[in-house]
Amino acid sequence: MNIYVEKLRDSKFLLFLIVFGILLLSTNLNTYSQVNKLEVGPFKLGGAVRTNLFYKDWNNSERLDLDTVRLNLEFEMQNIMGSAEYRYYYYQDLDRSTHMLHHGWLGYCFSDSDQIQLGVNQVPFGILPYASHSWFFQLPYYVGLEDDYDLGAKYIHQDDNWNLQLAYYAEDEGNYNGRSNDSARYSYDLVNEGFSQNEETNQFNLRYAYTWTHSENHTSELGVSLQLGQIHNRLTNDDGNQYAVALHLNETWNRWNAMLEIIRYDHSLRNPPGQRDDFVLMGAYDFPYQVASSSNIYTVGIGYTIPINDSFIDSVTFYDDFSFMDKDTTDFLDSWQNVVGASVSAGNFFIYFDVASGRNHSWLGPDWTEAFSSGGCDKWHTRFNINIGFYI
Repeated sequence: MNIYVEKLRDSKFLLFLIVFGILLLSTNLNTYSQVNKLEVGPFKLGGAVRTNLFYKDWNNSERLDLDTVRLNLEFEMQNIMGSAEYRYYYYQDLDRSTHMLHHGWLGYCFSDSDQIQLGVNQVPFGILPYASHSWFFQLPYYVGLEDDYDLGAKYIHQDDNWNLQLAYYAEDEGNYNGRSNDSARYSYDLVNEGFSQNEETNQFNLRYAYTWTHSENHTSELGVSLQLGQIHNRLTNDDGNQYAVALHLNETWNRWNAMLEIIRYDHSLRNPPGQRDDFVLMGAYDFPYQVASSSNIYTVGIGYTIPINDSFIDSVTFYDDFSFMDKDTTDFLDSWQNVVGASVSAGNFFIYFDVASGRNHSWLGPDWTEAFSSGGCDKWHTRFNINIGFYI
């Protein structure tokens, strides 16, 4: 309890609590009314403030931290549309901050079924918008294969039952403001940090998904994804390549949802002689780490939603998301993740209650740099996390 009293003495933290309290009171919980986006002509302005209350068992740390502040802008006028989001993160234990573009694109609708997006947009790969129920996502996110964003052009065709997406990305979404050389970004990419001078270029994506409507409350989406691209090495001025394939099933039946995904990825590098190529360096949130060059990843997530729709709480979803990373290199220790928890939707608020456990996992354990490559201490570690977000 003393640690939370100490946090209240921190002026930055106290300022955040005041702002968060004003937002909370503005919703008038007794007669709950949702705060909407600010509309100015064809523009809609919104955003979010999120905070984390957590405990980590590997270092016995507990803290209440500011997680994210974000600003959203949406645009729509006749057949032209656009969307942008910018994010700010602050790491209180390191007294360090970073901010970056999450996405930013302009689009054109040719018809009700066809559109194109130009700019930094979400890569069409696997289950969309993401293959998870929890705040932690699944293991594919940490290797750049879930909720990834890159710079390029994407075409989307939506028919009654099937969805086709084709995309070309000239490069990743770029590096923004932080202390690292190339890791101040939202989604994970190959980064130019230290000895590693590899970068993603000329990437092509194809995603095809078909949805069966069995009844009013039962649908099944089966999809396949393909990703092909080059990896340019600045030191050798030579190009390697990378590919990823995924097969997924997204099943919704009444209040139940099940998401299953199988992914195979491989990076073939053109590093200088003597430099290891059994791992790549990836980065996001201003911090890089190593990732095995090639692996198979298996994910499964089960969720159950209870609609409530009272004066404050809209719904509660209980879930368990599991993923396993089977690395090709025989002396690398495989990585595991399991998140069991619940999310609460309440008007402008969205809250996650997660118990996240990981083994050889950079974000869930004491071994940051090599956990997703050669592995760490090969023991399970757990983080108890409550993420409270206010969205407009």
